[in-house]
Amino acid sequence: MMLMRSLWIAALLLAALPSSHAQAEWPRPNWDRVEIASCRFADKTVSYPIEKYEVRIQSVPDQQIGDHNCRADLIDHSGKSTPLLQAWELSIHQGTGEDIFGDGHPTLILEAFSGGAHCCYTYRLVSLSDPPVVLRPIENEAPFYFFKDKATGQFRIMTSDGAFDYFDGMCHACVPFPRVVLQADASGLRDVSVQFTEQYDSEIAAARARIAEGDIGKFITADFQDAKAVVLDIVYSYLYSGREVQAWQTLDEMWPTGDRERIKKLILKTRAEGLLSKLAKTKP
Repeated sequence: MMLMRSLWIAALLLAALPSSHAQAEWPRPNWDRVEIASCRFADKTVSYPIEKYEVRIQSVPDQQIGDHNCRADLIDHSGKSTPLLQAWELSIHQGTGEDIFGDGHPTLILEAFSGGAHCCYTYRLVSLSDPPVVLRPIENEAPFYFFKDKATGQFRIMTSDGAFDYFDGMCHACVPFPRVVLQADASGLRDVSVQFTEQYDSEIAAARARIAEGDIGKFITADFQDAKAVVLDIVYSYLYSGREVQAWQTLDEMWPTGDRERIKKLILKTRAEGLLSKLAKTKP
């Protein structure tokens, strides 16, 4: 799983690297420390006490695959068990124990992994109040990383919109991914990316610095592949930080004229079907 997760590091950390253009940095995920406890291939039972509850991850038969899976249950003080998540691989995720919801209670974060080459991660967040607030699960091709926003002191979730994997025929390793910042509360997950325009601007500056003199001219006239990912990176940063006008202006300035309408429609279609479209379904 660490190998699969590492494939997303470049997408999440590009703007976090030191740069002379940096104005504000993104947090730097430490992927070696995102798992608190885990169950892989249904190989063991994990019991994890937190607040007045116990999280139990154990092997259960799965008739669909003819094998066993891992299942996570939340056990309260009376012994009542609430099933939370079942998958080929499950872990109690980084951020567990913190007040992610901002409601004064610790949060349980479960991460499920499907076992695919580039897909998929499923997350379930539970505020351990009495009774607990259990958000509906959300799936994404990219992993989540929980961090505290220095400006507000509140916890946020950094990830990428995995719907853009292989966008427009590009390979997984070379395609840029739009960065997304989420907030969790008792009503579900919501997009707060617009609160991080300075970080997006740092990302834009770093991307522009990667464009060698003359590259855009070559791209516009001859579909210069090295510039394609950089231009998309800039467009995504503007679009996902709530600056749609600047996004399309960048496309008009840097994309081949005859292909602008097609690529704009494809970006909008992919975004509409991506991570942001799933947020409304996370209500408890």
